[in-house]
Amino acid sequence: MTDDLRRSCPSWCREPAGHLHPQSGGPGDCHAAEIATVRLGEIPGLRGATPPIHVKIEQYVTDATAYPPVISLDFGGAGEPSGSDFLTPEEAYALAAALRQAVITLRTAGCSRGGQQVPPSAGVVPGRQAEPGR
Repeated sequence: MTDDLRRSCPSWCREPAGHLHPQSGGPGDCHAAEIATVRLGEIPGLRGATPPIHVKIEQYVTDATAYPPVISLDFGGAGEPSGSDFLTPEEAYALAAALRQAVITLRTAGCSRGGQQVPPSAGVVPGRQAEPGR
């Protein structure tokens, strides 16, 4: 990998400048951005309290290759092994569209949580903001 690629970050990366340290012939490193944390409440009879879902963008980089970025959904709680799943941007877009359609279908039918409309951002906590000058 060229020194320029090793030193520069994609515009979405929220790690400190110069954070990459892939080892020659060894393990790589990651560009990363915490996008949001989604907190899921209890649904009586269906789900107890669960750890939040962390939504991130990650890109694995070795000394020879920068792999395509993926969207990571981490279902693991504090002190638990990560329950991450990775989606391509296209897969994440299709999943978001399907979830949005399901919500629209229920809201059109007059269904909501506890008989009250749920604001679109309920339970979503934004991730860390990009550093100035990135």
